[in-house]
Amino acid sequence: MTHGLRWLASLTFVLATLGLGGCATGPAAPVLAQAQKGGTLPPLVPLRRFVANIDYVDGHSLSPDGAKLLWVQTVGTDVGLAVRPSQSALGAAETRTFATGTLARPFVSGPTYSWLADSHHIAYIRDITGDENTQLFVLDNDAPDAKPWAVTPWPGVRSTFVTRGEPGSGRFYFTNNRRDRSSMDLFEADAATRTIREIARSEPDSRVVGWFIGTNRQLAGRWRQLGSDDGSDVAVEIRTPAGSWKRLRTVGKFDFFSLHRIDPEGGRLWAMTNMSRDRSALVEIDIATGQERVLAEDAVVDLDYAQYPPVKGAPFGYAKEPGLPQFAYLDAALGAEVKQAATTARERHWLDAEPLVMRPSSFSEDGRRMVLRATTGDESVELLLDRDTRALTRLTPPRKPDAGLFAPMAPFSFTTSDGLTVHGYVVRPPGVTGPAPLVVDIHGGPWMRDKWQAAGFTNTQMLANRGYAVLKVNYRGSAGYGRAFMLAGAHEYNGRMQRDIAEAVQWAIDQGIADPQRIAVLGGSFGGFSVLAQLIQKPHDYRCGIDMVGVANWPRVIESWPPFWRNRHFFAMTYGDVNKPAERAEMLANSPISQIDQITAPLLVIHGSNDVRVLRQDSDEVVAELRRLGRPVQYMTFPDEGHSVRKWRNRLALWREVEDTLAACLGGRTAGFDFYELMPRQKP
Repeated sequence: MTHGLRWLASLTFVLATLGLGGCATGPAAPVLAQAQKGGTLPPLVPLRRFVANIDYVDGHSLSPDGAKLLWVQTVGTDVGLAVRPSQSALGAAETRTFATGTLARPFVSGPTYSWLADSHHIAYIRDITGDENTQLFVLDNDAPDAKPWAVTPWPGVRSTFVTRGEPGSGRFYFTNNRRDRSSMDLFEADAATRTIREIARSEPDSRVVGWFIGTNRQLAGRWRQLGSDDGSDVAVEIRTPAGSWKRLRTVGKFDFFSLHRIDPEGGRLWAMTNMSRDRSALVEIDIATGQERVLAEDAVVDLDYAQYPPVKGAPFGYAKEPGLPQFAYLDAALGAEVKQAATTARERHWLDAEPLVMRPSSFSEDGRRMVLRATTGDESVELLLDRDTRALTRLTPPRKPDAGLFAPMAPFSFTTSDGLTVHGYVVRPPGVTGPAPLVVDIHGGPWMRDKWQAAGFTNTQMLANRGYAVLKVNYRGSAGYGRAFMLAGAHEYNGRMQRDIAEAVQWAIDQGIADPQRIAVLGGSFGGFSVLAQLIQKPHDYRCGIDMVGVANWPRVIESWPPFWRNRHFFAMTYGDVNKPAERAEMLANSPISQIDQITAPLLVIHGSNDVRVLRQDSDEVVAELRRLGRPVQYMTFPDEGHSVRKWRNRLALWREVEDTLAACLGGRTAGFDFYELMPRQKP
């Protein structure tokens, strides 16, 4: 047992002895009080189970040689990485742990951790202050006590992991903007010698906005902006054997073209694109001729992603989510193998139902071992399959919620008042009959979308466990439903987008899901703006709002964006051109700060001090003005966080405040003080 776990065990015993485990509060909402009296409400789950699980083990990754497994777990009293031989059991003595501290958000700067090709070193990414200036580190698996190599130790510099180098080496590719904060140059690092060399530079005349490494582990492609303004066409260029660049596609300002894999030797590449179509499809392109072949597409949604065999080859499958998630196999033989593994897992009672999705998440380089991720209605389980021996091993320790503790997330759709089909998801609180208090959870972006989640230890299930129905809506302007649906949000951020949200709430009322007298709105970033907009417009009798890093002043946000962003034309399309006086005036008029006197419902505002996407000044001004007006407002700030709250102690404090705020305004339950709030902090 580590020092951190011993500390937790000791504290648990002391608090239990003293009777200080927390002060749970029963529900005040009549429908919840009736359910509690009838004994149908599930037990209250401690908040720490949703944000600070010491038994968390997930994200297994096979080393290229297939001999080791890497995953995320608690190390001490914080997040860390762990490694063990792939044939050893969970918790085996050979397990080594590394106290990395909180990792960066997944795929903001590439994968948050990755084996290098030598199966010896591990690269990982941290965003220490939350300002998105991510830093790369490399640790030596065979020297667990050695200090990690800080590859990019420069404050104020953003670095991203691109991919590992040639097989057997300790080399890998990364980009950073140290030379020019608005551009990303390409580098190769060698973990064995701890050296770095520049591979390619984005010069002002070339305006390269992205680099791509081919299956030969050499620079193979790049994206180059053809004009100096965002929204200029982008050339997708392929490197020829002679070292020159050949244009493959010219991508328009609202076109989407995402390179997945370039095989220079085989003369093919694969990508996801919506060029010449409304929804993005998976395509294969002949590099020599440019001829394109569609491998997969959907009539309702954009495809989410495709998966590929290790090293080389065409995609073996792709994911999409028209409602519930789906994974379709293009490689029928691999699909049959995975299906058989699912059958074996069910026979061993590792899965309690046929998985909605089961797919490989990691391969050894020879493809003979793979980690499979199976997702059922209430859990995700990772399994290790040896394809030669057919041996199947469970990697994820049991964390499945007790039966009846949580509720399934159900997809829904409705037709808006102007005839658009809008999709979303709803969770009803278990044990509650009739309309329940409703939390409208509004996603950010707006060029994102909500997705289905298993009924496990998520924030959504925490809210449902407290007695709330939870509504998530993919209003117009959201990504994932095609080009036309996203562009339907142009200049409608304070209009039709907000009406879509309000009409989704009305749908929940009409369906008997929501109590119209007990509704709260919650959201972050654009979702936080929408919280303020809903409280200002008052399409429903909202009892309170929770604004996380929400936009209050659109001109300020657009004039303060990070220098490495290249999507200003999407902002202009959605909100207007801040450099045109009339449009700037309209943006300011549509900003919550210009209408803040209309907010009368209680408001909880949350912001990270190092946010580079929405400056904390937005929330400072909202809170100051509401306090001047004598309106009920609470304010939480986190000096060591940015646009998202990543550190689990901060998340515990955040969701404890959310829990109590909702209990006060909607009448749900709260588990009260959680003794993990006393956990000592560690240095960054």
